[in-house]
Amino acid sequence: MLTLDQKVTVTCNDTGKDASATIVRIVGSRVDVILDGGSDLMVSLMKQKPGLYVGSKSGLEFVMHMD
Repeated sequence: MLTLDQKVTVTCNDTGKDASATIVRIVGSRVDVILDGGSDLMVSLMKQKPGLYVGSKSGLEFVMHMD
C-alpha cells in the first residue's frame, strides 16, 4: 500500500539507473514522486497494472515496481 512520504525506488528505463524518491501525492491511479538528491524533479506515474507505475519526464521514461 502506498502512503505519503513513503520512500520508493524509481528506475529510468532509458539510462538503467535507479533513484530514490519520495511520494508526495496520490490521486486515483496516479502517484507523484520527487526524486531525492536535491534536484526537486517531480515525476507523475500512472498505474499500468497492480504494482507497476510508469511515467515520463524530460524525455525519459521512469518505472516504479511495488511488491
